[in-house]
Amino acid sequence: MREKDVNLPCRIFAILVMLFLLAPLVVIVIASFTPTALITFPPQGFSLKWYANIFGSSTHFMDGLVNSLKIGILATAADILLGVTAALSVCRYSFKGKDALLNYYTSPMYVPSVAFAFVLLQVYSQIGGVPGMLRIFIGHLIIILPYIVRNTVSVLHVFNWTLEDAATSMGATPIQVFFKITLPMLSPQLFFLLITITTGAFKVFDSMRIMTNGGPGDSTRVLCMYIYDYAFQRSNTLGIGAAAGVVLMIILILVTLLDFKGLERKVHYQ
Repeated sequence: MREKDVNLPCRIFAILVMLFLLAPLVVIVIASFTPTALITFPPQGFSLKWYANIFGSSTHFMDGLVNSLKIGILATAADILLGVTAALSVCRYSFKGKDALLNYYTSPMYVPSVAFAFVLLQVYSQIGGVPGMLRIFIGHLIIILPYIVRNTVSVLHVFNWTLEDAATSMGATPIQVFFKITLPMLSPQLFFLLITITTGAFKVFDSMRIMTNGGPGDSTRVLCMYIYDYAFQRSNTLGIGAAAGVVLMIILILVTLLDFKGLERKVHYQ
């Protein structure tokens, strides 16, 4: 069988998969620009009224955006700091119970996020008085941390620790060794984690809905909950949910581009 004959089915399959993934996005974009409350094909016209509505004070869109930014920035920074520190402590030194400690770090990874959020909700109920945003921050921190630890450990397993020893023998302090040797060697993996975790923070829905459901009031409502509410829970507001979805897509694209542009000079590939 010729190579061209083999590639043709693969190309067709790849095109079908791309269409399957892009079709919902196209529908959302079209729905956000239609003047009607329901999606119709062909569209009944072109309108920006849904975008005007989401930036109105009555829809609390900006509150959801601010909450998503808080979770995305704070949780991502804390996750990377704690995850990298935990991975270094496990891989850099040999001690009794090392494997058990690694399994402890990654144990939330084996529990579905919905089940974990339900357990946290019970804990918060017993403690009482835990603010809504702090609930979300802690929950997101614990759920994402195992992935950072696992990904960083996989890189550190092949890390050349003699580079640190050489720098230390030449008089470098531990802080200088970390920022001049260790961190640059880990930068490709940290770069990947920063992008995936930041964008993932904007898309978290299930755990937040269980722990706070956006309350009290709308104080902990994030963008994904906002989109779900207006698209599926209310009548004749599908366009508002679609417009908010398009704005979320644009934000995720911009965040990714900013990460690439701002950090590509800081990344050192071996």
